[in-house]
Amino acid sequence: MPGQLQKTSRFPKMRRALFWLMPLVMMACGGKGCTSCSTQQGPKETPPILVLPAAAQLRVTQHGFDLIAKHITELMKTVLGTNADGVAVLDVAKLIGTPTLSVGGGLGLFKGKASVRDLVLTLDMAALSVQLVDGSSPARIRVAFDHARLGVQSGVVAGEVDFAGMSSDAACHLKNGVNVGQGDAHLATLTANLDLVLGVDSAGNLQVSIVIDKAVLEDIGFGLGKDCALKECTDQVLFEDPCLECGICDAGKLASDAVAAVKSLLEPVLGDILKGVGNALLKGILGQAFNGKPLDVEVPLDVAPLLGQASPALAALLGPSGPLYVRGKPSANAFAVVDMGLDMRMDGALFAHADGCVPEAGIDATPVFAALAQGPAPQIPQQMNLVASDGTKTPQTVDIAVVLGRSVIEEALWSILRSGLACAGVDSQPLYDLSAGKLRVATGALDMLLPGVRGLASAEAPLRISTQPSARPEDAPRATLGQDAQGRAQLTADIRDFGISVEVLTRGRWLTVLELRADLKAQLALQVVGGKLALQVTGVQIPKLDVMNDSLFPHADIAAVAPAIAQVLVSLLFAKPLAIDLDVQSLLAQALALPLTVQVVGVEVGGASHDWLLLGMALADKPAGGP
Repeated sequence: MPGQLQKTSRFPKMRRALFWLMPLVMMACGGKGCTSCSTQQGPKETPPILVLPAAAQLRVTQHGFDLIAKHITELMKTVLGTNADGVAVLDVAKLIGTPTLSVGGGLGLFKGKASVRDLVLTLDMAALSVQLVDGSSPARIRVAFDHARLGVQSGVVAGEVDFAGMSSDAACHLKNGVNVGQGDAHLATLTANLDLVLGVDSAGNLQVSIVIDKAVLEDIGFGLGKDCALKECTDQVLFEDPCLECGICDAGKLASDAVAAVKSLLEPVLGDILKGVGNALLKGILGQAFNGKPLDVEVPLDVAPLLGQASPALAALLGPSGPLYVRGKPSANAFAVVDMGLDMRMDGALFAHADGCVPEAGIDATPVFAALAQGPAPQIPQQMNLVASDGTKTPQTVDIAVVLGRSVIEEALWSILRSGLACAGVDSQPLYDLSAGKLRVATGALDMLLPGVRGLASAEAPLRISTQPSARPEDAPRATLGQDAQGRAQLTADIRDFGISVEVLTRGRWLTVLELRADLKAQLALQVVGGKLALQVTGVQIPKLDVMNDSLFPHADIAAVAPAIAQVLVSLLFAKPLAIDLDVQSLLAQALALPLTVQVVGVEVGGASHDWLLLGMALADKPAGGP
């Protein structure tokens, strides 16, 4: 009986850690339990039919997005580069290749059209804003420029001029012509909306299309600068000064031609230049987390490190198992902006191959979970209480939320049962160690329940409790979400037909004296304390308990004392919550190249039907000089 209760209370704990990691692993792998953090390019282990639709959601609230957006300006400067004045530099050739640029009308100086080469512009980022386009699906992130000063850092305009009745080449440097000498000289002001439209292509790759909603140039003016070192200014027609024809550059500001000239020069390529800026911005924000990588990700998880950091003794009680495969892929219309927050909807699965210790595993029951009714994802609370290690609660604004549906929680529990983690043989010594010396169980203790057992072994002979879950589809577990009396998130897991064998050591061999099949109802409280997920078993009920006929004591009546034994074991073995470190900081660092820190602040149950589990996180600016 102790093995039964101790077993039912340990696998929900381990499952919880995996639940939280699943949506994060979909983005990037930073958890310590990953055995392989690279995207699997070959066939996935998880059968497609087992991937649950809309199982998880990642949401960035408006407050969280605003924190991210305020760093965009500096990030764009870093990505694009800046000049000595700290203004972003747009190297046209680097952004869009080497375009064919021309100035219509030849500025009134050159014959016909004049060509422009080596054009490098500047863009004032002070007039830039980044916001979500509310109600957009697919989601749009708008980078808006409101009368941003667009200047020219370098560029050469060249063409033919008439000289002494003959044609000759000439060239001038382009210069700013507005507010010259006032510290904010520029070529024009730019008003434009650059929309980043988030989508996913057929291969599962992040696909961001860039749409220029409008681009208007105003307040236009430019000048010309003479440079006799330009190649067009070094040739001679007769015996004149080689640079004589380039004297046209001394005309300086050409106000009468400036508007038409700048428009003819920039308007044909302005959209491409802005798209180049958008692509550079995306590369800078996302770094290597998403670029060129499918969002359909499957990662094998080894749970031993997750449990080992919380309780080495508990981890030692688990049975051997293969990896648990966490898979996430974008749902249809994965990205949307709702109530000024950015939502990413994910299909997800947690799958394990059936271990040999699990009898009659049959087909996987995951489609059963997918068919269960589940309400819409809940609204994200504006604040959650951050609980310190001393119990102090401090309200924190929620910036990022991971929301998990009940169906994927049940699938995770089901996969863990199939994986073999709940198959174990635990003898007296590990139970003694796990209870910190408070629980010593030997054969003599069973004589009260099973009279005559001391005739099979000495009173001091050790016991062993073996467990064996059912993996039949009809025994698929169920989960109920809610809140306990202390306001903590609560998970009640119904485990069906769980097998327990009680064995005694006699003459050097283990002898099975009792076999039980039980339905268990394990209650688990979840709370974030000090940035770690605290998991505590608060109770185990046994609504059904059967003694198998092939036991040595088939008529044993232990149902009356089993609940009491269960509660004693829970209080001894799991009085102290297990603390699972949620390694979200490294995930954020891999996903976004921004100077931000993230802290897990709370967990709660939401949704009209209380069938969603929500993990809230808060962003903050990284301290100067911090890692």
